[in-house]
Amino acid sequence: MKLLIAGADGQLGRSLQEVLRLKDFEVQPRTRQDLDITDLTAIKKAALESNPDVIINAAAYTNVEQAELEPKKAFLINEAGVRNLAIVARETGSKLIHFSTDYVFSGSGERPWKIDDAVKPLSVYGKSKLAGEIAISEELPENSLIIRTAWLYSPFGNNFYKTILKLALRNDDPINVVNDQFGQPTNAEDLSKLVISALDNKVPSGIHHGSNSGATTWHDFAVEIFKLAGAEASRVKAISSKNYKTKASRPEYSVLDNSKWTEFGIKPLVFWQESVARAFPAIYESLGQ
Repeated sequence: MKLLIAGADGQLGRSLQEVLRLKDFEVQPRTRQDLDITDLTAIKKAALESNPDVIINAAAYTNVEQAELEPKKAFLINEAGVRNLAIVARETGSKLIHFSTDYVFSGSGERPWKIDDAVKPLSVYGKSKLAGEIAISEELPENSLIIRTAWLYSPFGNNFYKTILKLALRNDDPINVVNDQFGQPTNAEDLSKLVISALDNKVPSGIHHGSNSGATTWHDFAVEIFKLAGAEASRVKAISSKNYKTKASRPEYSVLDNSKWTEFGIKPLVFWQESVARAFPAIYESLGQ
């Protein structure tokens, strides 16, 4: 099976490459420099050259704060770029796998969000990602998988896990972390393996939730990282999001219900604590410690 990965140089793209190459797939990575998904002609050319069975979109505008300042760019990549990929996938008969976000939900609930729950994004980022979902549903409803994920981390690029681990290791200062936003730290390696399971089990088209199980706050996620690092967890101070000013509004509760995978013979991803602990050696090494 030939797989074309757009956004192959991002943390999810790099994780996908590492995991997919362990299987019998022909992986054809395209970095942001190799392939601009906002350029429809460029995507058609790449698809013609690689003749993929599956196009995996790991390219996205992910800076939640900056999106508030440059909404046109966020929508260009997260909506128009995604629509381009869906158009080319339809024209070439390729399957499209795309990743969306827990931020499509309002966060006002108290139970894990189900796939068919009403969406109401609060931020430009969330709105642009929802627009990408809609674009796929319009262009390629019968041959696409949309996997919503959350709080992604890996040894690659920049993410909350790496930032907190650096703070845990490099000084003894206290840090403030919000304790009233609930979600699911998700290991990019686990998410990549879920993609393989979805392909192997021929999961039908539609929207799915791909996040590690359980739920936590940013504060408790940070405490877990401090403990793994052997740092004093009491340095992590809990604060209200009201006291941490941001440009973008974030959902208070964006925990995803990932149980639907069992319908296709696939186990939901393991609990977040287990995966955070398993990832620690690789993330620690990535910091050059």
